[in-house]
Amino acid sequence: MPVFPDETDLLSLFECEPRLYDTSSKDLPFYYNQATYQFSNGEEDFLIVLSPSYGEVKIQVICRKSNRLISLLDLKQVQKLEITADEKERSSMLLTRFHEDLEQTIEIGFKPFFKQVFKEHLIR
Repeated sequence: MPVFPDETDLLSLFECEPRLYDTSSKDLPFYYNQATYQFSNGEEDFLIVLSPSYGEVKIQVICRKSNRLISLLDLKQVQKLEITADEKERSSMLLTRFHEDLEQTIEIGFKPFFKQVFKEHLIR
């Protein structure tokens, strides 16, 4: 079962309310819904789509000045999403995936500017 932060922690990290896919049921837990966050750090615009129960994470980053795509991650099997920094001037998260004998980590920085670091580690 994928491990994701709760709704309140994500609200703090992204500093915006999510658009939820299923709004018809007030009893549907956040973990089983799809949440879309849209925000900016002043330089880049972000679109984040999370489906925690499926382990799906989509992160799209657009340059605000040129409206050009900087990065697009569309991951289907994220085992863990951790918030690594949640401060006024700095925010980031770490995505972890396991594939056969590899652990893949993707560090995403949102503030003060966008940063993406992808690493693979052997786990034998």
